[in-house]
Amino acid sequence: MDAPFAATRSPESVGLCPDRLRRADDLIERFVAEGKIPGAVTLVARDNEIAHLRTHGWQDIENGVPMAPDSLFRIYSMTKIIASTAILALYEHGHLDLNDPVHRYLPGFTGLQVRQPDGSLIPAKRDIRIYDLIRHCAGLEPSPDVDTLRREGRDLAGLAEDWSQKPLIAQPGERWIYGISTDLLARIVEVVSGLPFDQFLRENLFTPLGMTDTAYFADDERAGRLCVCYRHGRDGRLTVQDGNEAGSLYRTPPRLLGGGAGLVSSTADYYRFAAMLLNRGEWNGARILGRKTVELMTLDHLPPEHPHLEIGTQCFRFGLGVSVVTDVAQSRCLSSLGDFGWGGAAGTQVWMNPEERMVVMIMIQVRAEVPTGIMDIYKRLVYQALVD
Repeated sequence: MDAPFAATRSPESVGLCPDRLRRADDLIERFVAEGKIPGAVTLVARDNEIAHLRTHGWQDIENGVPMAPDSLFRIYSMTKIIASTAILALYEHGHLDLNDPVHRYLPGFTGLQVRQPDGSLIPAKRDIRIYDLIRHCAGLEPSPDVDTLRREGRDLAGLAEDWSQKPLIAQPGERWIYGISTDLLARIVEVVSGLPFDQFLRENLFTPLGMTDTAYFADDERAGRLCVCYRHGRDGRLTVQDGNEAGSLYRTPPRLLGGGAGLVSSTADYYRFAAMLLNRGEWNGARILGRKTVELMTLDHLPPEHPHLEIGTQCFRFGLGVSVVTDVAQSRCLSSLGDFGWGGAAGTQVWMNPEERMVVMIMIQVRAEVPTGIMDIYKRLVYQALVD
């Protein structure tokens, strides 16, 4: 039997002050007590050692199931980092180039028009490239909520067809617009590899890294570990958005194997993936990407004149599928040069810090109509605990 997922070193041994780190735990407990979140799993690792792993609150409030280290989470847009890694793996094999036009792999995406503020259309200055998709600068209009797409039962091919002739809302390469781009990357992976996207991920990422809990749904064997997903409303109450019963949206295999969202994962699994990126493409003997590819991934790929991006209190640039800190002062938060990561709509978040050799994760399962700010504060309270 595998050893239980647990901390492997003390905070002191990796340069973290336990008393100061306790402030981060206190924050989570306060948010649980105030009913802003149902619960959380939090992780801090440094030098490839997990120094802090805590569970807080509830996986299922109604049935009194406490959060556990192996609880499963809908990771929503944290799927995007995985999909971006998949396209970069094909790039490394020489099967595609980031400068390739999208229409080389997907029908349509030629002769596109750009909608102007007055509703008129003008021709796109150039075709959309894979490079535009992976940095969210393709000019494509945002997609509906992933759960809506999942319910509709479309697959990646149908989704790509839907967007293949839609008018753009910005010229390719000029503006960061978050949305459908990573789903189109996933479809390109299918076309180039000849494999369904989930099979490609399983064979090329999940199995090599030992990510046994990551998939597009929780099967019957794992259903009891799937968190209930809550909604935190404007009235301050938590209500169930999606449970873990047989009728749950994430209990059956979907047709849409999204690159932008859709995966279910555990803290242990996603830590392995994050540690691989922090270690420049390798984890426990499994090399997923080359060092130079991770270096390219974590550079600033926004157009030079593009303003910084802002989510919550954080200010950052964008790389190939990840946020990137390129100016610590501009970030307006505790961070380091090269700090990178991303989060999901239900409160999962990962930060990888090469300078501090650290992975920080917080795993929550609540869609908030009014942002709680907990992810930004949690990062601050972890970073202030660094003393060596």
